[in-house]
Amino acid sequence: MAAAKPLADRLWARVERPSETDCWTWQGPKTNGYGVIGLGGRGGATVRTHRVAYELLIGPIPDGLHLDHLCRNRACCNPAHLEPVPQSENNRRAGEAKTHCPYGHPLPPHGVKRRACKTCKSDYDRQHYAEKKEQR
Repeated sequence: MAAAKPLADRLWARVERPSETDCWTWQGPKTNGYGVIGLGGRGGATVRTHRVAYELLIGPIPDGLHLDHLCRNRACCNPAHLEPVPQSENNRRAGEAKTHCPYGHPLPPHGVKRRACKTCKSDYDRQHYAEKKEQR
């Protein structure tokens, strides 16, 4: 039985690296847009590829910090595009980056207390009202 390839070899075999400054895009499986790779063995445990790349090339991720994709490309493994930040900062930056809802409607500007899509909310309210009216 052949020995399993080391994690680093398996990672870099599936990362497209056009240049040092571009995104290094993971070409394998993804979960919520993030690249994932198995740790090996029968347990089925996986880790996110950007975390593996960062730890291989930069070092350990400081305790309590999360890696923020400065490029906003979740499949990117380029450590130059990753910054260790507190979860609250990562969430704040992600919220600022969103300009449209998943259906393409514009969102209110960042800083508004509830950044919900007004178009989707109106559509939902209209449909909900019609269903309630039908039930009467």
